[in-house]
Amino acid sequence: MIRKWDITNEQEKKQCLEEILTRLDEQGDAPFGVLAAEEILDIVSQHVGPQVYNMAIEDAKNALRTKLADLEIDLDMLGTSS
Repeated sequence: MIRKWDITNEQEKKQCLEEILTRLDEQGDAPFGVLAAEEILDIVSQHVGPQVYNMAIEDAKNALRTKLADLEIDLDMLGTSS
């Protein structure tokens, strides 16, 4: 199952997972703290952020296209027939 937010670039996904696993290994048996969680969030944001941003832009463009089409229909209905 592909989720909308999945990383589609397999190389990017692999690199992101490797960096997360490296960070977890560095943590060892120590409790997982806020700083470590922030580092992992930074890793994920760096790798996934641009792709999610681009998908959001496409979603916004599609929503705008739909609204403009609806507006065009509304304006056509307001027009007078010849």
